[in-house]
This record gives sequence, C-alpha cells and structure tokens, in this order.
Amino acid sequence: MSPQVRALAGASPAASPSRRSPQVAHRGFMRSPPRASPERSAVASGLDMDLDDEVGEGNFLYGTDIKEPTVVKDFHRFMREFRLPESSEPHYVQQLQRAWEDQTQKVKGVKFPISGTHIWEFNKSLYNNLVNFPSEVIPIIDRELWNISVRILADEPEDLGVCQAQIHALHDKDAKLMRMMNPSDIEKLVSIKGIVIRCSDLVPDMMAATFRCIVEDCKHEVSVPLSHWTINEPTRCEKCGASHHFQIIHNECKFSDRQLMKLQETPEGVPPGETPQTVQVCCFDDLVDKVRPGDRVEVTGIYRAAPTRPIRGWSQQGAVYRTFIDAIAIAEEQRGRVEPSTNEVDMMSQGVVPKLADRLDLDPDHVGEEEVRWNQRVRELAVARDDRGEPTVIPNLIQSFAPSIFEEDEVKKGLLCQLFGGTSKFHTNRGRCRPEVHSLLCGDPSTAKSQLLQAAFKLAPRGVITSGKGSSAVGLTASINKDPITKDLILESGALVLSDRGVCCIDEFDKMDDNARAILHEAMEQQTVSIAKAGIVCSLNARTAILASANPVDSSYDPKKSVVDNIHMPKNLMTRFDFIWLMLDKRNQDSDRRLANHLVSMYSESGVGQRTQAIVEPELFRRYVAFARRWVFPVINDEASEALVKAYVSMRNMGSSPGTITATPRILESLVRISESLAKMELREEVTPSDVDEAVRLIRAATYAAAIDPETGLIDMEQLIVGVGAGKRKRAKEIDSLLQEILAAKVAQGDVLTMDSVRSAMNEKLGERKEQLIGDVEFNTALKNAEGEGLVLRKGKTLEAR
Repeated sequence: MSPQVRALAGASPAASPSRRSPQVAHRGFMRSPPRASPERSAVASGLDMDLDDEVGEGNFLYGTDIKEPTVVKDFHRFMREFRLPESSEPHYVQQLQRAWEDQTQKVKGVKFPISGTHIWEFNKSLYNNLVNFPSEVIPIIDRELWNISVRILADEPEDLGVCQAQIHALHDKDAKLMRMMNPSDIEKLVSIKGIVIRCSDLVPDMMAATFRCIVEDCKHEVSVPLSHWTINEPTRCEKCGASHHFQIIHNECKFSDRQLMKLQETPEGVPPGETPQTVQVCCFDDLVDKVRPGDRVEVTGIYRAAPTRPIRGWSQQGAVYRTFIDAIAIAEEQRGRVEPSTNEVDMMSQGVVPKLADRLDLDPDHVGEEEVRWNQRVRELAVARDDRGEPTVIPNLIQSFAPSIFEEDEVKKGLLCQLFGGTSKFHTNRGRCRPEVHSLLCGDPSTAKSQLLQAAFKLAPRGVITSGKGSSAVGLTASINKDPITKDLILESGALVLSDRGVCCIDEFDKMDDNARAILHEAMEQQTVSIAKAGIVCSLNARTAILASANPVDSSYDPKKSVVDNIHMPKNLMTRFDFIWLMLDKRNQDSDRRLANHLVSMYSESGVGQRTQAIVEPELFRRYVAFARRWVFPVINDEASEALVKAYVSMRNMGSSPGTITATPRILESLVRISESLAKMELREEVTPSDVDEAVRLIRAATYAAAIDPETGLIDMEQLIVGVGAGKRKRAKEIDSLLQEILAAKVAQGDVLTMDSVRSAMNEKLGERKEQLIGDVEFNTALKNAEGEGLVLRKGKTLEAR
C-alpha cells in the first residue's frame, strides 16, 4: 500500500480534517453556499465503517433519496481503489498530489478533473447519484477532495485553498444531442457537443454582499451570502436597532467571474431539412475565456430552467421557461490543437520558434499524456520509408484524402498544401505576411468539386463550410445583435472569423452576391475583417485559408474562352488565389472506362475488394495536420532561396512578347508558401530546392493552366488582373491606333466625320490587312477611349475632331 493510500485510509476520527472547517468553494452554478457537515464527514476517516444501519430521516439529503454518508464512503473508496490498467497505484490520488505540486500558491486552490466514465466503471450507484443530483453531490465531492488533500499533503488546513472537481467525459447515455434534451433532463448532469458561435464579455457575479448601517454612530457591517440565487438585504440593524438603514458596499462584496456562451450544433449533427439548434452556456471562474468562437467543444454541466418575465422590471413571471447549462467542465473536441500557447507566441514574435529536437511535443507536463500518445504516432508516420528509402508520408496522405474520389492526385496535393499552410512571418515594417494558401476549384459540373470541399472540411482541425448563394456579407464577417442580459449591442462572429486559423470552404462561389464577395478582398490578403457599424469600430482576425468552388457561366467550361470569361468573378479577387484548379470533364475512352469501373465498384458487391482504402485514418490525419501547423516552422536556406529566385525569373520570362506578363510578385509569394507547406508535410524544418521545384510544378499544373490565353495558347497572368487576354489586348491597341489614323486622315481631307464613314474606312484598312472586321462592341469601345483622351467629340451620329 502506498503512503498516500495509508494516509487516506489510516487516519483516526479525532484527526479528521473535516472537523477543522473544510474549505468548500461557493461555485457559480450553486444556488446557495455549501453547508459544512463535519459530523457526517467524519466517516471519511474510517472507510471500513458499515453505514447500512444509518437509515434515519436526517441522513437523506433534502429533496433527494440519497444519503450523504453513502456518497462520502463511495467517493473515498473510488479515490482509494480506482486504478488504470497499466498502473498499480491509485490513479486519482496521484493526480491530486501532482495537481497540488504544480500549484505554486496553494492558497488559491486547484481544479481537479475527474472522468465520469471512470466513476461509471467503478461504482454505478455513485455515478447515478452524481448525474441525477449534481447540485448536491458535487459540493460533497469538493469538500472530500479538500479533506483528502490535507491528509495526503500533511499541511495545515489554513494553507490549502479550495479544491473544485471538474466532472467530464460522462457515459454515452448522458451524452445528449442538443435537439433531444427535454424537461426530464432538467437539474441533471449532461454532456453536449457543439461549436461556439458567441462569447460574451466578463460579467461579475455577486457571491456575497456587504451591507453597512448608515446611522452616523453605528456603521455596523453585515455580510450576506447568496441564497437561492438572490441576496436579501437585512431589514434591522443588530447593533443600533434601526430599520431599513443599510447601504451596500460594493468594494467589499465578493464576486466571481461569469460569462455567457452560445453553443450551436455541429453541421454533421443537423438532420436534413432542419435548422441548427443553439443553447446558452454559463461559464464560471476558470472556464471564462477558455474557448473562443469557432471552437468545437464538449460541455459538461447542469441543465437548468428559469422562468422569464414578460415585462422587464415586473415581478410577474411567465409560464414559458428558458433553458441553459451551467458549465462544470469544458473540453475542446479532440481534433488537435492548431495554435501555439501564449508563451510560444511570445517566443515566436521574438524570432525563437520551437524545434522538433526539443521534443516539447512529447512532454506530458506540457501537452498532456493523451496528446503525447498521438504525437508519437505522428512522428512514426513521418519517418516511414519504402523499400527504396523514400519517405511515404506524402503519397499516403494523398491516398487518404477523399479515397472515394477518382484520381485528381494533383488537386489533392494542392489541397494538402492548403491544409498545412506556410510559416507565419512577422516584419516590423510590413507586418504579418500571410502563410495561408487559397485555392479555387472551377470547371465542369460533376467533377467532384463539392466532394473535395467536404473532404477538406472534415480533415481540417478547424473550419467552417458554407454556400455562396446562402451567404451574405454579414454572415461572412460579423452581425450585430443585442445581448439578452445586458441589452448592449454585441458582435456575433461570421464564417470567416469562426474559421480563424483554419479553412473556410465556400461552395458555389460564382453565385455569391457582389457585396458578400467584396468582403473577401481584405480577408484574403490582410487576414482581417474590419467592422464599423452601430458605433462599434474594430478589426477582427480572419487568418483563414479560403477554399472555393465555382461553376462556369454557361454550365460547361468553354476552352475557347479565358478563365475570367468562363467564371463571372472580379479579376482582382482571382489574383489572390494561390491555386486555380481547372477540373474539366475530358472525353477519353480509357479514362472514362476507369472512372466507370471505379464508380461501379463503390456500389457493387464484387467491387468491395477493389475499393481504395485510406491508409491514414481520419483522426490521425487531423492530428498530423494539427501537429505540423503547431510544431513545424520550416525556414528557407540559401540553396532554396537561389532556387526560388531562379524559378521566378524563369517564369517571368516565359512570355513571347514584352507585353505579356507570365508571373507577378504574388506568384513568388505563393511559391514560398507552397514550398514551406511541402516541407511541413514531411515534418522537415528546412525548405530544400526539391520543395521549390515541386511548388513550381504544382503552380504550372494549376494556375498556369488556367491562365493560358485561348487565342495565343501562351501563359498570360495579366488576364487574371484585367480580364482580357494578350491577343485581345493587342487587338484593342491596334483598333485604337487605327481610329486615330482614320480621324487624322479625314480631318486633313476636310471630310465630314460621321460614325458610319469612320467605321467603313476602318473596315477597308482591316480588309487590306486581311484581318477580322471591326464589330459594334470594338468600335464603340475604341470611340469611347478616344473621347476619354479628348481626341473626338460625339454629336449624335456625327463626330467632331479636336
């Protein structure tokens, strides 16, 4: 028997610390302060006592059918005897001692997590009492944890603060769906999952009030604790006997932190045709500001119901109750943590980044034991090699990314680059350079664009998916609502803010409203969303990678037109995408047969063995992406820098004429981000020239294929900026020059200038050159340009040269 267990089980009744006024916290979810019952807690000192004969009426907790000594005995037995399979020591006794050792100031107390599943496995009766009567049982557990702590640490009771239990991970039968909770769950311990969509400001919640008598010669002070969620002002002074002469002293009152959080159902948990449900969650003390909007969390708390007042300030209450949850514990859903801690951010801002050689990701005190087990599997996956000694992680990730989608390996690799992202860079003059990679999928229908979006959303550690037609500018940025408690105007985050440090997937991007699409200009480059409405002026972080899919204007992609003409989108927005993937439905008998066999195998019995299986399971995939984003920060060495410069200059000179732009500085920044993401995939901390070569190949396979001028067959990046290819730009310049030449000749001859005569003269010249005759659109455009330059003035159908 370990010393801790002997100290827990061998104490005498006279030495029971419960007779020393155990410190029990008045927690925010409790309607009244916990009562200390040292005479009943004395049974904790002798756990071998038989309590079966204690069945008196006073042994039952008020309003329940459970006895307090039974709860105390069961909990102490759980603390003393529960062990994990791989350990021979009592698990929670060790964890409690470690929690106090980690707390430098013991007067502040500790928060002690206890798994509900462990309680269920050890003692179902104790678990049922905890779930059915949490408001009564949890204060008892808090008190007994303090008693056990005094015995284990052998410290003076005055030196130890309160010890609060945080119950989490309930049994599956108590893990409720948000829309399935009903009145039978009220005042019971429940667990729900959802996405945080709003967090209110911190609100002080009064736990005890101090009143002072205002009689000049008295000044008597009285402290009144919270009772049934109210504080009653004393009516008569005990010292001077004056009635209704008390004044509250706010500076001496005791407050606790309180915050309201709105939780919404996860998209995959909403039934078809239904709208997502929401629930209010009240957070107290250390749970305040633990999560932020966009986080997927699991909340364990007490399901409450409170009456509403039809008119504010009236004492009458309506028969309709509002429900909410008083949070006991909040755990982020196990999809991997993407962002570094506050200390790591401070170090990174000073140029110091964590290294994999430091093995901080394998330190249980730094990340936790469960995270260490996942990180070990991630490292094993990264170092795997094939028979030739080549790393296999990238091919395995590509095959595990939407394995049901036929081929499209290049697109999948580009989307993997987007999931991993580049390295954040901070410059004193320029500010933050975005490491996020933006991708656009465009092409024919039925080419699995939406399925690839869904796959990226499911594998991203953090993200939001929406549709272009159903998204407004407010829905993408932030909406202004009125707080139900304070009645102040507050901001509720939209899709871009909720997907901060994640992926925002937008389907049907071409059908998005122009006002909503204009919001993306700032978010895609500056990574912020600026709000100035209703007196609220702020800038919200939107460090998200945009993944969009769009269909052509005429339903099918026309290879005779440029990508700008095929997709009705602003030209300056398209230049912000690092990848523009053209997904065309090409007619080829061999590929059509392979595709048909692949699709049929997904539904036929004989094709079960032929289906492509994911080598990396989805949970490990998400953990791998989260690990790379948090712990791996590749840097560009000298060789890679030279390769980047050489690749950019080579791409810049690919044009056949000086007027054709084949690469822009944004292409160079994209090459840097993609090279870093390729290094992240293999958990390498240095970018090599091979990464640069692969980034150039992906850029040419994606964006450059979309930037080919259909008239010249050459790459022309300027058409993404101005929306016109090099051939059309050259034709427009020739028409403008020809118009000026005709106008000068007509004026020299003294002829009357009419629109028909000028157009006929221009067609004669074009006919002599054996070029295409001028059309209405081209002639009107050239005439408008000449008017803008002040060369001609249009008067009806006549023209006046200037």
